[in-house]
Amino acid sequence: MILKLAWRNIWRNRRRSLITMASVFFAAFFCVLMMAFQSGAWERMIDNTLRTQTGHIQIHAKGYWDDKIIDNFMFMDSATISKLENINNIENVSPRVETFAMSAFGTIAKGIAVLGVSPGKEAQKSNLPSRIVKGAYLSENDDGILIGEGLSRYLKANTGDTIALIGQGYHGSSAAQLFVVRGVLKMMTNEMDNGLAYITVSSAQQFIDMPDGYSGILISIRDNNLLDETIEVVSDQLSAVSDEDSENRKPETENYAVYSWHFTMERLLQTSQSDKAFSILLMYILYLIVGFGILGTIIMMTNERKREFCVMISLGMQRLRLSAVISAELLIMSLMGVALAFAVTLPAVHWYAAHPVRFTDESMIEMFVSYGMEPVLPMSVEPSIFTGQIITVLAIVLLAVIYPVNHILKLKV
Repeated sequence: MILKLAWRNIWRNRRRSLITMASVFFAAFFCVLMMAFQSGAWERMIDNTLRTQTGHIQIHAKGYWDDKIIDNFMFMDSATISKLENINNIENVSPRVETFAMSAFGTIAKGIAVLGVSPGKEAQKSNLPSRIVKGAYLSENDDGILIGEGLSRYLKANTGDTIALIGQGYHGSSAAQLFVVRGVLKMMTNEMDNGLAYITVSSAQQFIDMPDGYSGILISIRDNNLLDETIEVVSDQLSAVSDEDSENRKPETENYAVYSWHFTMERLLQTSQSDKAFSILLMYILYLIVGFGILGTIIMMTNERKREFCVMISLGMQRLRLSAVISAELLIMSLMGVALAFAVTLPAVHWYAAHPVRFTDESMIEMFVSYGMEPVLPMSVEPSIFTGQIITVLAIVLLAVIYPVNHILKLKV
């Protein structure tokens, strides 16, 4: 009965009802599009970073994350790495040897980061071969080196030249070795382009004098929703290996630490959350403006229908029931506005989630690449984007009905 009366009352003044619905519609429409674009961009950037650079899961020796020195590297044999690759949901297992060295060619020297990788696995993980602008990619047992364009210009070294790396090895030993430049890369950022070089894992282990030694193992997974379960399986596998080989392994390297990307990428995650919080603030400001518009409509409607309320109360309608009818009117109008906004935005959001907007302007592409992002603008279909609009509208309705309900309860017939 209450809903029937509320529905009839809505269409008694169509103009007022349509204005209320339209204000809610446009607020929900713009908020959904804004949140979908922003969440989609962050999700794509984080996913690209995890799959191409850091991995969803990282394995290190205990103590390495707090003090990233060579003496805190871990030992792991190829059999253990193969077992990790066979775990369900794991897409790529990429062993890494990360260290620093002084690179020199002729009379020019520069400190750089040296990254030892498995060429085959790195090609699958980060598509590194596509970044080569001169020369060729590394083979699996290559003793050459890949350097960035900026480093190549600084050292004045080209493909075929031999550069020297001088650094520190395991347990304080000196590390020095010559590497032939196999190729020159165009890195994603200027920092990487000017100060990063790639060599094979075997060459890196030989350079620091640490066979079977790794700074870490980066693992990419297929389904991020199964992250916790995959970490548990990886931890169990490593615990079994440590128990089996504890007699042969050195005490400081027999224990592994397994980290999820929420820990290793904490700074990026905090940045994305801060950016989303700012967008939510803008959304609330927009809804606040809409809320004042709805409140103005409610005040006008209440004053216009004062005589009607008096007549209905005189005929025996309870004040609480009348208040419920007025509340239902506002709720139905607001939800109809949200529903119409969802009907318009849902198809667009799903379409652009599957077919992201791709930038063709060179300046825009360079800007995105400089930030390590793919030059596309996708949308997210995260359910919280839509549920957030409903919750906000319900909160506005609860606040707006205070005036007519209070007016009805205190009305003198």
